[in-house]
Amino acid sequence: MFALINTWVWLITALVCALGVGAAYSFWRQTALRNWRRLATELCGECKPRDAFSPGMVAGTLNGRPYILETAVSHEDDAPYFHTRGALPLRNRAAFILGLRRKSLLEEAQTRREVAAHNIGDPEFSRKFMLSCNNAEHLQNAITTDIARTLQKYHDVEVYIRLQEIEWRRAGEIRSVRVINDLNDVISRLAEHIDNLPASTLSLSEKLADEAMIEKGV
Repeated sequence: MFALINTWVWLITALVCALGVGAAYSFWRQTALRNWRRLATELCGECKPRDAFSPGMVAGTLNGRPYILETAVSHEDDAPYFHTRGALPLRNRAAFILGLRRKSLLEEAQTRREVAAHNIGDPEFSRKFMLSCNNAEHLQNAITTDIARTLQKYHDVEVYIRLQEIEWRRAGEIRSVRVINDLNDVISRLAEHIDNLPASTLSLSEKLADEAMIEKGV
């Protein structure tokens, strides 16, 4: 009799736990969607869910520019990865191209004795990030101390500046509005700086060749 009672107690306890875990998981899954909807309202835009639980895209306006936040899968590397990206359009008359990625801990260890190809005057930043660009002169004023400090807060951040677009990326589904706003501020400030640079004298083929430099990431 006691064995039967114990079995039922165990089954009921397991069921309650399973229901609790399921409810917690459902709440966790919908957090990003709620936050993205809130962000869409702040940006006077709209949120298009990927499904009933997850965000897909926010389209709005950020500091006077059309803005897109979306979840996507990148096929640029050998192994595709799911990520969140925020992007703004550029005029970019200077044809300034940049690729920037936070190094893994292994990469930091492997490159600790190497001299950075591009120096922004911040040794800590140079130690932690892979950086490639086509104009070191423009780079000096682009990655300011404040921008470098913000980027160093995130272990997996990437920033790409192309001929007509600037974007940030982070792996996975980013739920935090604070994090999104942090990175939006970075690309918004960079976009203003880039669009105020003097026009380039490069030919179209030269510009496209420079852009191809970061086609596969950094």
